[in-house]
Amino acid sequence: MSVTKTFEADLMVKETLSGISKMALWGVPGYLLAFGLNYTFNDLLHWNVYLSYFLVSVMVTTLNFFIIDQIVFKGDKGKSQKARILGYLSVVYTSKIGEWAFYSLLIWRTSIHYLLVQLITSLVFIFYKYFFLKKVHG
Repeated sequence: MSVTKTFEADLMVKETLSGISKMALWGVPGYLLAFGLNYTFNDLLHWNVYLSYFLVSVMVTTLNFFIIDQIVFKGDKGKSQKARILGYLSVVYTSKIGEWAFYSLLIWRTSIHYLLVQLITSLVFIFYKYFFLKKVHG
């Protein structure tokens, strides 16, 4: 591999890790809101753990669009906001189906506390969302 290709590969890895880190850090307000809502729905209101997670995920999605669109991907001006919203929703809701299935499987098959399962699920799926959202915005 040439020095130029090695440099380009290193740069791409650094940009990707930087983007994922930025998405994760700017997602903290949404994660905190999600944890608070999930705790409230489960422990205080005694809702079904599966339904609660699904509803919390849907609620936080709107908040995260604006953070991801404007801060992580800088509101790509090459595409209309409507196109970005539709792309975002298709990626995120596809991801939410996988996240909900993964979360439900871990709740059903393990004894891990549901809030830790929620964190694990978020960390696993952030990579999927970043790569596909980058395509939507790039």
